[in-house]
Amino acid sequence: MGADGPRPGEPATLTYYALLLATLFLLLFGLVMVFSVQSVTVAAQGQDAFTEFAKYLIFAVVGLAGMAAIAHASVRFLKRMAIPTLIIASLGQMLVYVPGVGSCVGGNCNWVLIPGIGTIQPSEFIKLALCLYLGVMITTRQEVFLPAVDTWRKFRSLAGWIFGPVVLSVILVLGGGDLGTVVVLALLVAGALWMGGLGWRWFAALGGLGLGGFALLSALSANRRARIIAWWHPDGADPLDVGYQPKHGRWALGTGSWWGVGPGSSRQKWGYLTQADSDYIFAVLGEEFGLIGTIIVMALFAIIGWCCMRIMRRSRSLYVSVVTGGLLAWIVGQALINMSVVVGLLPVLGVPLPLISKGGSALVSVLLAVGVLLALARNEPGAPEALRASGAAVRRTLAVIAPRRRNRA
Repeated sequence: MGADGPRPGEPATLTYYALLLATLFLLLFGLVMVFSVQSVTVAAQGQDAFTEFAKYLIFAVVGLAGMAAIAHASVRFLKRMAIPTLIIASLGQMLVYVPGVGSCVGGNCNWVLIPGIGTIQPSEFIKLALCLYLGVMITTRQEVFLPAVDTWRKFRSLAGWIFGPVVLSVILVLGGGDLGTVVVLALLVAGALWMGGLGWRWFAALGGLGLGGFALLSALSANRRARIIAWWHPDGADPLDVGYQPKHGRWALGTGSWWGVGPGSSRQKWGYLTQADSDYIFAVLGEEFGLIGTIIVMALFAIIGWCCMRIMRRSRSLYVSVVTGGLLAWIVGQALINMSVVVGLLPVLGVPLPLISKGGSALVSVLLAVGVLLALARNEPGAPEALRASGAAVRRTLAVIAPRRRNRA
């Protein structure tokens, strides 16, 4: 559905290596920026910045290990893990409501306190679980998406097997007050359903319902109302309250100019940006690396998006297209939301920048999602044979070099 297969003469492993390199470069950018901010914020609290960064580095290592493991998984294995993954992620999200276990950070109560590790955010893993789950459910009920199917039958099937788990996940996340994650969940579900072939009338109805829900939830929260009003009328926002962080974020970007003030030399991270290592890390990145640095980061996310579209185009599997569509909407869509908030195109939503912002749970979940994309890229037509051939070439080269090194020793 929408996939036209591989084209003659195009490299089979281009998606795999482009996706891998773009992810590693973004991760490197993220580690540099997190350490840059922590060198100030952690030191101001009397703690050792290197120790705290080492703790965060553990999440990066765990995420990379998980990414490498999933990258070698088969499509059949990914399908089998869909429902168990969603169940485990949902049970983890339920722990935020357990007294003494759930934790609140900045008004967001979607955190779970784990002794010896700290806090994790189970809602980040629901994103990946929903992508895998929707891939299985939409594929096994493909006939429901045909135009000839009557509306009532389509609604029953969608409500029972697709919308039911999605709504439950949204309620679990929304109960902790995390509207930003709910927006991302809506994006990835829309991406998966779009690739599944859902009609535009359904998108219009569900989109209108979603916008109405967002407006209602924003109106019921004084904090969200203030953020939207400050975004709509930035000149009238209190510069010491709700308008403080957006203003300083734009100042950081303006200070960076073309080439930035240099790595580690940001001024706004010295207590002016309260979320300098998470929601507004893109502002600090722009200040230290300038417009050139922000363009590089945006280009890397564009490469990830292009790789996802290439996977969908080259694959003849509906499952691959649906899962990839959800992951594309999640990773690239969340990045666009975060960057749009920082530059003032959207109100503050509390959405981190994937692979860049500090957050162990978010980092691990995105790296696992990239692992799924790598697994799908490894199964593109011609890719398994090309990867085996390149691996054999490397082994032959090492076999020749090793005896020579021993003889020289």
